[in-house]
Amino acid sequence: MKKIKENKIWFTVIIFGLIIVSILIMILQQQKSSTIQGQEESYSASVRASSSAQESQDEADQNAYAKKAAKMKGRVLHLEGNYFTTWTKDDFIKWATKYRTLSMSDKQKAHSNFGTSRTYYEDGITLLHLNNIAGSIIDNDFSAIGYYSSVEEFNNANPSIDPDTIQK
Repeated sequence: MKKIKENKIWFTVIIFGLIIVSILIMILQQQKSSTIQGQEESYSASVRASSSAQESQDEADQNAYAKKAAKMKGRVLHLEGNYFTTWTKDDFIKWATKYRTLSMSDKQKAHSNFGTSRTYYEDGITLLHLNNIAGSIIDNDFSAIGYYSSVEEFNNANPSIDPDTIQK
């Protein structure tokens, strides 16, 4: 009988000891999670999840933009903004040829809307802006001026831009 009582006491002590150790471990875990390292791990996981969600959202947006662009008609000028243009490549070539024949004083006063709702002016001092545009057109480098013969071609070059934002 005495042995059974001694064994019950040992079992009780061991069980209480395990309970106390478990409680201490839980307290230490709680303190660890509130430290900078614990918060850093949580923050890193949150950043990874957010980044992943943003990437999938960007991909979904690009797919939606591609579908919109495939249905849209028109030519686009991606020059200091995105504008629909009524000009064809031939119109740009005619303008560039005419611009190149202008005198220096006429070039300083030159301006064009390139078939858009915006007017582009020469800066008057260096003659770089319109002169560079004319040079690119003469060199048949329409990508340098941002001319696209279709909205779909524009979207292929700029997949993250919503084609609905192209101004008329």
